[in-house]
Amino acid sequence: MIAMARAFFLAATILLYGWLFTLQDHKAKDRTVSITMALPASVYSIAGGYMKQLVAEMLFIKISVFMGGVRPGTPPVSYAAPLASNFESISLIYPHLIDQYYFCQSFLPYISIESAATANAILERGIATYPADLFLRFFHASNFFLAMNEPIKGAKAFAEAAKLPNAPPMFGHLAALLSAQGGDIAAGLISLKTMLAKEKNEKVRNRYNEEIVIFQQALEVQKALKAYISKNGTAPKILEQLVPEFISGIPEIMDSFVLIYDPPVLHLKRPDRKKKP
Repeated sequence: MIAMARAFFLAATILLYGWLFTLQDHKAKDRTVSITMALPASVYSIAGGYMKQLVAEMLFIKISVFMGGVRPGTPPVSYAAPLASNFESISLIYPHLIDQYYFCQSFLPYISIESAATANAILERGIATYPADLFLRFFHASNFFLAMNEPIKGAKAFAEAAKLPNAPPMFGHLAALLSAQGGDIAAGLISLKTMLAKEKNEKVRNRYNEEIVIFQQALEVQKALKAYISKNGTAPKILEQLVPEFISGIPEIMDSFVLIYDPPVLHLKRPDRKKKP
């Protein structure tokens, strides 16, 4: 009898918990969350006095609560400006709060080009505070070409990061690839040759040598393009117009790269490998 009573009580408790959870879940879905523009950082700094860290953490909690309560399907553009202003204030008030940079990278760059630019400005404060942090360097450099379509700036950022003692070889390689993608094939070639000189792994060296050959072929096309422009005062509509006066033929680039001609700029980039449905 006692066992049956216990089982009944346990079942009733579970049902009650389920009902309360469902009720709270419905209330949460009906509740509208919002985030307001932050005040100028100077106002928070003056008001916070010696407690700038506490003020920054309070703003960080404000952002966390808001992002945790955003309804699915809410257009990120609708809250981009106030979200960015709060992140900017935190980075100005207390740049040592490392979590803000990771949280900022999780949301801002993917909203719009403007938001990505704001995220990078915030990340630059983080890099100034933590110059050896490789993650912040990676976020900053990758935002340029993934979110802002500025591969040359991304290349420069990766090249700068590659100078750090503990930087992975990937940084230098990305600097080379992005330089070529942005049209500065010569800079990309220099980066590859520098990496080849430092690399000891024979397999990796072979890959670099293969890429160097491709970059050199692309550079010959670029030189012919410049010669054509110098003689005719305008860029050709297609690369085939360079043959045979300025180059014997357009090289067949290996499938790991592709030449993209966007008059008057020649780009060497990795092909887009989109999965077929």
